[in-house]
Amino acid sequence: MLERAGRGWRLRGTVLTHEAKQPIELRYAVTVDAAWATSNVEVLVALAGGELRELAEIGGLWSGTDRPPEFEDCVDVDLSFTPATNTLPIRRLGLDVGEEADIHVAWLVWPELGVRRVRQRYVRLAPNRYRYAQDDFAAELTVDEQGLVLEYEKLWKVIARA
Repeated sequence: MLERAGRGWRLRGTVLTHEAKQPIELRYAVTVDAAWATSNVEVLVALAGGELRELAEIGGLWSGTDRPPEFEDCVDVDLSFTPATNTLPIRRLGLDVGEEADIHVAWLVWPELGVRRVRQRYVRLAPNRYRYAQDDFAAELTVDEQGLVLEYEKLWKVIARA
């Protein structure tokens, strides 16, 4: 869900998955300012049995004004368990059809839960299509009029909308 938050926006959602045959609920909220730059990240993990813990590793990168040197140029966060966070750089970059941009992001890797600085590339192919690439991986993204990801080539597709 993308909603107004003060002068910026908040992207939030819930992902249900499993690891080692154990059900897991991931709740996330990423807040961005009016320029779509990340200002706050929260990720909560609920394991079977109700244990809930916050992933301070990712939230800590935006909790103050000083970031570790390797993340200083990371304006965006990419939560690997959801394609929704692709919406944020798509909106921030504002690419015209045919334009492309390389960015560095703080990438939260699931299920390891480590945070890595990675380079990503976005190419706008059409008004509602982008080519996304990271390392040796590439996929086409289809988005709606708000830039929300509707389809992530061969990996994910919206089946219902609220």
